[in-house]
Amino acid sequence: MAGDSTQNSFRRGIMSLVLLTLLKQEDMYGYQLVQETARQSGGRIITQEGSLYPVLYKLVDQGLISDRRVQVGKRMTRVYYHLEPAGEQRQKELVREYEEITQGISQIIKGSGYHEDAK
Repeated sequence: MAGDSTQNSFRRGIMSLVLLTLLKQEDMYGYQLVQETARQSGGRIITQEGSLYPVLYKLVDQGLISDRRVQVGKRMTRVYYHLEPAGEQRQKELVREYEEITQGISQIIKGSGYHEDAK
């Protein structure tokens, strides 16, 4: 279904923005990114590791982030993700696009006469 594809693309775009923004703060590994997304969004954005990794892999492939493996204990390895300069530039572009879109949507909602009180 085309709607599902568009919605998934939108979600991946939003997740790219979220991940790039989190990685601007510090290098993080996958589970840490899931936890920080939930924590910093006040629980409004909940994601599963399984849906996070395809977005991370795509960002690595695009050269926006890099990954490095770190040995933790005797048997465990964590993959930390790092924001590259190209990723920092892309994050700024995505923030600008997001702000423009949300302002436009807000104007449409206000113009429609919708009020939160009317619920």
